[in-house]
Amino acid sequence: MERSVGAGHGSRLAMRRLHHSGTRPVKVLLIGDRGHLLADAQGATLAERASDRMWLSTRHGVDLDVLTDLAPVLRAVQGVFRTWRLWRYDVVLVALGEGMDGSRRPRTLARVGDLLEEVLEDAADATEVVVLGPSVDASDRSRHAAAPEDRLRATVGRLGSARVRFRAVDRVEDPVQRSRGWATALGDEVARTVGRLGGMESAAKASALRNRPDDETSRQQALDDLRIVGSGPDPRLDDLVELARNAFGTEAAEINFIDRDRQWKMAAAGAARGEQARSRSYCSFTIQRAEPIVISDAIVDPLLRDTPMVQGPNPVRFYAAHPIESQDGYRIGSFCIYDHEPRDVRGLDLSVLRDLALLAQAEITGADLAPAGAGKHLQRR
Repeated sequence: MERSVGAGHGSRLAMRRLHHSGTRPVKVLLIGDRGHLLADAQGATLAERASDRMWLSTRHGVDLDVLTDLAPVLRAVQGVFRTWRLWRYDVVLVALGEGMDGSRRPRTLARVGDLLEEVLEDAADATEVVVLGPSVDASDRSRHAAAPEDRLRATVGRLGSARVRFRAVDRVEDPVQRSRGWATALGDEVARTVGRLGGMESAAKASALRNRPDDETSRQQALDDLRIVGSGPDPRLDDLVELARNAFGTEAAEINFIDRDRQWKMAAAGAARGEQARSRSYCSFTIQRAEPIVISDAIVDPLLRDTPMVQGPNPVRFYAAHPIESQDGYRIGSFCIYDHEPRDVRGLDLSVLRDLALLAQAEITGADLAPAGAGKHLQRR
């Protein structure tokens, strides 16, 4: 499922996107070397184990982006994240496996320092950065005046930022146990970050950044790159909207994309596929923010009551939707459910709606993996 995808449309970095079911997802970027993140003898990758641990540690949903090109990133670190929009993340994890920690190439440490400076420059004030590297045992300290762990700690310390910390991970010979140990460390550091976010003014600023509208030119380019608007029916997407319609008991469910001045219905249950003017699209509001939108009754909703969608005949009254993103995080469309009658939204399970949107996103982008735990949520309904 791993493929090369866009890091802002300029550079090309190998990325996977993993998700865990749940609400209020924590946004994480994991940067590591391809060899360090490969599957272990039990067939699980470090990123997959880490995603599970993050969910267990936080009980939040998890959106984990994994960049496996650490080595080339370090070789060309200047400006590599300029279009990556790191302010989208709650935490950035830099996993330095053996050989990438400066123990063999001292120049690597200088590049790690440059990388961290780049991350801090683009990340939000509330984004925390954690560098993880192998710990030092007694034999290492006896052989080296400055062991790799000490040099990494010093590199982090020279940045002088409270937003960056170092975590040493025990060296273990068994590859499966090593993978589990690293996953535990990554998950614990994410939980530590989440625990510090509540009530912080900087966290509120970060949320405001994430929920501001995307640059329209970049958003449209991300949609154009996928080449899906105007394509024929996709049976798997048709199945998803039918599942949503039945699970929530609504008149209709749709997967829509906002394409310049129109809305394109890629899949629909209880409605016809096709297009309509963007000016009459509820989903044009959905893509304006990163979080799901729920409207109990559009006629009395301050956001929608004066819009053409509501003022016209037979308006949609109840509407709920979750954004669908491109590989590099631009909100290109939405997964929505709706009725022409108002609805009591107490008890509406937004985690199920998120799972369905992420399943559609995985089908559309090819870079996303289906959310872990989605099957249980949907079967329970």
